[in-house]
Formats: sequence, structure tokens, C-alpha cells
Amino acid sequence: MGRTPRDATASGNASSVSNPGLGGAPTADALVGVVGNTLCLNAVDAARRDVYQHIESILGKGAVEAPSDAQYTPPRKHVLLKAGDGIVGPHFAILAIEPTDVNQDMVPMLKGGDRSRTEIKIAPSKGGILDAFKAHASDTLVYAWRFRIAPGMKFSPSFTHIHQIKAYGGTFSDPPLITFTPLANGSMEVRHVGDSRKDSSTSKTLGSMSLNGIPGQWLDVREEITYSNSVGRYQLVIRDQAGAVVLEIDKNGLETWRTSADHMRPKWGIYRRHHPSLNQHTDDYVYFANFAITRGSQPDSTCR
Repeated sequence: MGRTPRDATASGNASSVSNPGLGGAPTADALVGVVGNTLCLNAVDAARRDVYQHIESILGKGAVEAPSDAQYTPPRKHVLLKAGDGIVGPHFAILAIEPTDVNQDMVPMLKGGDRSRTEIKIAPSKGGILDAFKAHASDTLVYAWRFRIAPGMKFSPSFTHIHQIKAYGGTFSDPPLITFTPLANGSMEVRHVGDSRKDSSTSKTLGSMSLNGIPGQWLDVREEITYSNSVGRYQLVIRDQAGAVVLEIDKNGLETWRTSADHMRPKWGIYRRHHPSLNQHTDDYVYFANFAITRGSQPDSTCR
């Protein structure tokens, strides 16, 4: 890797801030950028500048995938800033509109496009402090965040992914390693695709949870992955707004690395296949807050 988060300075894309320690609450400045071994992305600074610029100042240029913005006149941003709601502070809203949104190929459904995408990710650009938060073989990383599905949102019977772990580079980068996949049947599955696959047809469900009563609640996620095809491990805990565990997974012996990949990285947003059972010409939202990416298994910050 060349350097660790603890050694890095603000020379990379993300700002470097000192660890506030256990003696007091972090300041607002400590909630964005690098805090010890943790990279924080919050909406706290987005009110002072363009939300895309804010995200890319932390996660790198190209961190926002929002191809549908330009499909509308005037253009409609699909990653928005929302004010605090009394439970979380300022947060991000990811917008999806069926059937007019598009994927990166910019092909609308009427011309054969079959899916749409708006996601936030660690940008693939090399150099700087972000390299320390991209996963390589044998690394362990922890990803933590909060999310809320808007009441009334419907899900494709094919797929809607609101979180993915994906490879960048290599022969097998197309299928995701991990997805959070809400379904039309009222559940959300956590799916895994092993190494050396060209698509997601061989995905296996690691765990599932009911979505009954879930939309409208903020859920709290802690995901820990050891990236290896020999000693791979996937750990997940999701808690509801009251703090009760609604899904827990701990799987050893998984293939959690992609052969020939440059690195693995997380993505959050709405990636879904077009389907007439989705809300039509309606603004659907999934909300996200308090992104924390930690190198190692002991975060120095909760980014809250």
C-alpha cells in the first residue's frame, strides 16, 4: 500500500483531521475526511457547496454515478442533500424515477435499456490517501452507515441493489461480490457471488430480513469483510431504529476476493432493473447517512 491512514496527510483527495479521541465528541470537521484509520463521509459540509463536489472531495473524482441527471429538462440531480430529521443530521437522498432513469450506457428503456443506476462509491483514481481504503487481498475492512427506505417504494422482482461490494479491474469485475437486495416479496436478501464468475446467476443468499415495518426507519449497518479466497469472512449486523438486531450474518470460508482485481470497494445507492411493477413516474428515495470506511476491524471513529 505504501502508507497507512495514520501516516497520511491531506495530500490526497480526502481531508485529514486529527482523531478527537475518547475524551469528547468529535467536532463537525472531524466528521468528514480521515479520522485515524477511518474515512468519514457525511452531508455536514454539503450545505456549503455542491453536493457532488462535496462527495468527490472525500471519495475522489468520479465517486458519484448519476447518469440520469441529464435525462431531464432541466437536469435533475439524483443525489441530494436533506436536512436533519431529528434522528440523523444532514444526510444524502438517492433518487430513482421509473421508467425514465438510465444506466451508465445512457440507453433509455424505450430504446432497449433494461436498468438504471445512481450510486456513490470510492472512486477508482489512484494515488493519495484513498488508496488506503481500497481493499486488496488479505485486507480486512469495516463499512458502517445508516440508511432509510422511503415508505411506498416498490422493488423489482428481478433486482434492486441498494448496496454493493464490487471489484475494480480484472476479469471478474462485472458481478458484485455482495449486494443488499430488497425484493417485491417484502424481504431484503444479502447475496454473495463467488470468485471467477462472469455474472450473478450463481449468487447465493447469505441471509434475509423482512421489510415489514422497515420503510421509514433508519437502519444501522456494520459490515466487516476479510478479503480472501482461502480465509474469507463476511460479518454483518443490521439494527433497526430502536437498536434491535434485524439481521446478523457471520460466514467463514467464503470467496471474498476477485482474481486479478485491482481492488474491491463499496457502493451505495439504487441500482435496479426496469419493471412495470415499480412505481411509475414517481420519485423513489433511499436515504443514507454517516458513511464510515475503516482499514482494519477497530474503527477510530463512528463518523457521527
